[in-house]
Formats: sequence, C-alpha cells, structure tokens
Amino acid sequence: MNQQELSQLQETLRASTSVAQEFSDLLEKEKHALTSLEKDTVTSLLEQKELLIQQLSAYQKTILHFCETHKTEPSYSALRSYLYRLGLEPERAESILKDWTQLKNSLIKNQALNKTNEAILEELIRRNQIKQQIFHNLGRRSDTYSAKGQQTSQAAQGWVEQV
Repeated sequence: MNQQELSQLQETLRASTSVAQEFSDLLEKEKHALTSLEKDTVTSLLEQKELLIQQLSAYQKTILHFCETHKTEPSYSALRSYLYRLGLEPERAESILKDWTQLKNSLIKNQALNKTNEAILEELIRRNQIKQQIFHNLGRRSDTYSAKGQQTSQAAQGWVEQV
C-alpha cells in the first residue's frame, strides 16, 4: 500500500462529500419548490439532480474499487482496522476516517431529505387525484326527483343546469 493510493482515497472521499453537500442543497431547493407548487422549478432541478447522482455514483465506484482491491469491507470499522494494520500514523488514519464519516453523514442526510421530498410529492399526487375524481363525478349525469316525487331525466343537461 502506498501513500498515493491513500491520498487518492482521501481526495475521493472529500470530493464525494462536496458533491453530496451540493446534492443536499439541491434537495432543499426541491423541497421548497414542491411546497410552493413551483412545477417549473422542480422540473429544472431534475437535470441537476441527475448530474450530481452520476458524479456520486462515479465516486462510489472508485471507493468500492479501493476497498475491493485492498480486501476490506466498505465500512467505517473495516476501514479503521485496515488503516491501523497498515501502521499509519494515528493522525493520518483519523483524518481519512473523519472524511469517511463526513461522507456517510452527508449521504444519510440526503437520504432523509429525499424521503421527505418523496412524501411531499406523494401527497401532492394524492390531492391531485382527489381533485380529478371530484371533477369526474361532477360531470356525471343523473336523474332527479321533483317536489311531487316524479322522476325527471336530466340526461340532456350538463351538471351546471342540474344544480
């Protein structure tokens, strides 16, 4: 194991964290746009989200490749054990582990924000479906009864005339 590989890992962890924080900001904007019903803003954010997801995916592949190459699990405890087995100075190992933790925390935050936005979106869809059902029901034609109890057909009239 050479120092260059560890430096590359640490750079990748830091770059991933930076992109994850950008993604977090984007998710906050999306949340605001969803709650403000700004459809155009939500749509414009999708392209930016896709780009950041691609970047995060590329960094993830690099990190997983490092772990696979060095036969260590992609977890804090496994990386910690690996770094100390290498005999790294404690400050250097702790610096890498700190970057690992920051990335993990950023990704956990993003996951929570994404679930919140998903719930908001599902609620908006549910409300829209209710509105559509109301309009659908209003357009139905029905027979009515007069004050004398006689049935009158309103089939030829629209719902406005029936009211």
